[in-house]
Amino acid sequence: MKLLLQFSLACIYCALPLISQAQQPSGGRDRINNERPVGSIIGMVLSQESGEPVEYATISLYRKRDSLLITGTISDEKGNFILTAKAGRYFTKVEFISHAPVIIPMVNLKPNNLELDLKAISMPPSISTLSEVEISAEKNQVEVGLDKKVFNVVKDLSNIGGDASDVLENIPSVIVDIEGNVSLRGSSNVRILINGKPSGLMGISQEKALEQIPANTIESVEVITNPSVKYDAEGMSGIINIILKKEKRKGLNGMLNITTGYPHRHNASLLFNYGMDKFNVFGNYGISYKDRPGGVIYHRETYSNDTITSLDQDGSFTRNRLGNNLRLGLDYNISKTSTITLSSHYSINMGTNDRFTDYRGLDFESNLESQYIRDTREISRSTNKDYAIGYQNRFNKKFQNLTADLSYNSGNSEGIMSMTEEYDLLNYIPDLSSPLQQQTNDLQNETNLIIRTDYVHPIGSAGRLEMGYKSGIRNKDIDFDVEEYSDATNDWFNLQGISNHFIYDEAIHAGYIMLNNKYGEFGYQGGIRVENSIITSRLVETNDTYKRNYTHFFPSIHLSQGLVKDNKIQISYSRRIKRPRSRSLNPFNSYADPLNLWVGNPKLNPELTNSYEIGHIKYWENGTLGTSIYYRHTDSIVQRIRNIDSSGISTTLPMNLSYGDNFGAEITFSLILFKWWKINGSFNYFRSIIDGTDLRRDYASDSYSYTGRLNSNTTIWKDLNLQAMFNYRGPRVTIQGLRKEMYFIDIGLKKDIFNKKGSLSFKVSDLLNSRKFNMETYGDNFYVETQYFRTTRLFLISFTYKINRYRMKERRKRGDEYEMEDMEF
Repeated sequence: MKLLLQFSLACIYCALPLISQAQQPSGGRDRINNERPVGSIIGMVLSQESGEPVEYATISLYRKRDSLLITGTISDEKGNFILTAKAGRYFTKVEFISHAPVIIPMVNLKPNNLELDLKAISMPPSISTLSEVEISAEKNQVEVGLDKKVFNVVKDLSNIGGDASDVLENIPSVIVDIEGNVSLRGSSNVRILINGKPSGLMGISQEKALEQIPANTIESVEVITNPSVKYDAEGMSGIINIILKKEKRKGLNGMLNITTGYPHRHNASLLFNYGMDKFNVFGNYGISYKDRPGGVIYHRETYSNDTITSLDQDGSFTRNRLGNNLRLGLDYNISKTSTITLSSHYSINMGTNDRFTDYRGLDFESNLESQYIRDTREISRSTNKDYAIGYQNRFNKKFQNLTADLSYNSGNSEGIMSMTEEYDLLNYIPDLSSPLQQQTNDLQNETNLIIRTDYVHPIGSAGRLEMGYKSGIRNKDIDFDVEEYSDATNDWFNLQGISNHFIYDEAIHAGYIMLNNKYGEFGYQGGIRVENSIITSRLVETNDTYKRNYTHFFPSIHLSQGLVKDNKIQISYSRRIKRPRSRSLNPFNSYADPLNLWVGNPKLNPELTNSYEIGHIKYWENGTLGTSIYYRHTDSIVQRIRNIDSSGISTTLPMNLSYGDNFGAEITFSLILFKWWKINGSFNYFRSIIDGTDLRRDYASDSYSYTGRLNSNTTIWKDLNLQAMFNYRGPRVTIQGLRKEMYFIDIGLKKDIFNKKGSLSFKVSDLLNSRKFNMETYGDNFYVETQYFRTTRLFLISFTYKINRYRMKERRKRGDEYEMEDMEF
């Protein structure tokens, strides 16, 4: 740790001479060998349609007299860019996929003024040559950058009728299992953000939270695999940021969507915004209903004194949910540079989960020894409320920016489960005893308060000093009661050994400082973040209290170097943490299946990861290719360990093992093969090593695995589009077994109607009905085979209508390019 901290500070120290040089007046630079002095050209690229910054736009600088290309660069996430060139007369061309190129005809870099600001460059969408036309351009589906990848999911037909978990399942290197757990590059330790911020929706249940976000309200998904110190240190494999739709155009704009399908999945939503000079009102409402039938096939062998006994389980379940979501917000432009945003989100969800399980116990000769049936029904209801206020001041100075946010969330859920367990025929003789009857009441309440501020201060022409502070306070109260019916008393009594009341309190305070600068084609970013964690968990019945108070430092370093035109390489390092959450700490947890229990471990320590990555990106006019290799080393890695006792009860417990290493290589590409055919895809190959031999000699694994995804978009005829998506996940060895391969294919068809104001879409999800989770687990005295599956072959049809589609008149045009008028620099 000391070595990494010293290295981080040394990088910042070495950068100070470059900062001081950048702060000197440009006219004072020495001339060497009578050559013309070198200056810098800066600017910001914005989308004319939305007013948002355009990331990854290509900016090229040409010599005026002969149109010779001198240099080029790409814009960053805030649309900013910098070019370095000798004094002279030039013109600049700005290009980005789905936008018309913009020409700045006169760019004069003078010896007595070597720092030139082109200010905001507004890029119109690609349009036809009519005097007044409709916008038909759309964002590139995949935008590959050095530090992150952006997946624009608006046009992805595989997300029709789905929710956020369906969207993430179609993102390269992201896996969503049957329980809704999300993993990135083979690791489940990933941080999920909503609009760049933690959301209280994730508190009670990540699976339920993702189900509450309709897919058609999502604009894009950002995958950041090695975040800087500006981001929370939580999430060892990186950050997944879900960006929700929000219009900023003037006037009334909106979109109506209605979807229906089989098996039962129906939803409707309305998004809208009304923009004025000073105000922008935005919001959406959605209602959805879906059935998710599925099942589990389970076979277990237990070994004792050379005797093998078996347990077979065949289960089926049907889960349905009715959800309502309402989001409202208001932007108030105090001035041209400062804005206040108020927003709120309210959701209410109700559902049932019916599960039927047949248990069969077999002896060593596979003769039936016992058989019983467990029938359960859970009725659940949850509500969630989010309130937020944000302030942003962009100042009048380039790069200078101040933001402050305050958010509060409260959520609660209640699940009431009734269970009946009765013996069936054994040797064709019915068991006439009364069935076992139990019921549970799971009540959870959670509150979250987050305060955050960030400030960016410009240094010289291209440098930035960033700093910020954040405090997050969370409280979670879980009250779980189990009752059993007594025939003797004709009444219910509490099962004291299973019922429990668990309280979890967490306070995390963080601050960071980070320096960015660029010198020619070389850019650097370095900083350090400090986080103090105060965590208390308590079992109310026993008054057992577990307290943790620890402080960690998290440095990050990013170095980038431009190679030839449209080529760039980046080397990065960051330190990350994964804190155990309440479910992993609560020693009393699940009771849905009394023979297969999950319990938490209140003595868990946080996992700490050092993450290294080298990335390269290449841009072409018709495509992008991103490659990266990465390595992560994790201390105190947490794994789920299963044990079976002498009574045949299986218990899964999370435990800290010694360490884990993860090596990998990833390729992501986006390519326009023809005007009518676009493809994008990814491939990730990795090796995972886990060492837990400090606990047991056999707690170790070394495995190779891979994932791949290919997406094809074809315009069949005019406004008729076909999309096909193939997703593959290779087999992977775990600490106690094997996860087998899985693959699936989705196809979709879309037709624009009503002069492109509306569209009809059709989707078949899991065309081959192959999306099944198969696992093998083994230990000293047992072997288990498990298959989980849901009815994932879905047939969906969707109708979308856009209200008051944006229109614009053509500006002065040169061929397919737009020339900025009356502008000379």
